[in-house]
Amino acid sequence: MKNTKSLLMLLALLLPLLAAGCAGKNTGHGSMAGDDMGMKLHHQHMLMNHGLSMALEGSNSLMVADMDMAPKIDAIAHEHGHYMMNMGKAVINEQLSGQEMKDLMMGGDAQAPPMLYTHELGESMLVVVDLLGKMAKSGSMPADMMPMHHQHLLINHAMDMAAQGANMAMLGKMGMAGGGVDTYAVDHGEMMLNNAKSLLTEVMSGDAMMDMHAKGKTPEGHADMTATHKLGEAAVKVVHLLAKMPAM
Repeated sequence: MKNTKSLLMLLALLLPLLAAGCAGKNTGHGSMAGDDMGMKLHHQHMLMNHGLSMALEGSNSLMVADMDMAPKIDAIAHEHGHYMMNMGKAVINEQLSGQEMKDLMMGGDAQAPPMLYTHELGESMLVVVDLLGKMAKSGSMPADMMPMHHQHLLINHAMDMAAQGANMAMLGKMGMAGGGVDTYAVDHGEMMLNNAKSLLTEVMSGDAMMDMHAKGKTPEGHADMTATHKLGEAAVKVVHLLAKMPAM
């Protein structure tokens, strides 16, 4: 009997503590599972960034295939490049207009600043993907345009750097690992974003571009150069939006 009373007293003391612990755990789990708009959008941003990277890698595969340096392999690169571009675009579109986004919009969050940011970012990414798609349809590039092909590869690389950097900075700002790991993720992510901006500036206005302009390949008089500048301008917008991604 004495032991039973002691056990009951112990349970009476522990139950409130256990209940509080479970409540705290459930609250934390709910937040991490994306119950609030901010966490859902953060995960959608990561998926959008992934979709952009897929499209960029697909574009690069197509450009390499168009160089006609390895005919048997080029056919594979061409097919896979189109697949990657289509899948990347589909991932971005799903985040902007899929069921999860519809649910958020129906919940009254349509005009919230993070939501407006998300749609501006996604729409800017789709501009890039569409421009890359138009460039892919042009087919092989003449030998004298090879420098421009390499510029396109660098523009795509800068956007991919920015997408990866934004993902790292987002993850670090969630504060889930704590201490130096999160700090390092944020610092390294921001470094990649800054390097992406610098690379785009060099490609679009550096000595190589100015030399091409001087030789007659100007945005005003050369269709491929016009397309390159449109891509560069769209890339700059995406990279700057990624750098402004709000912490949540």
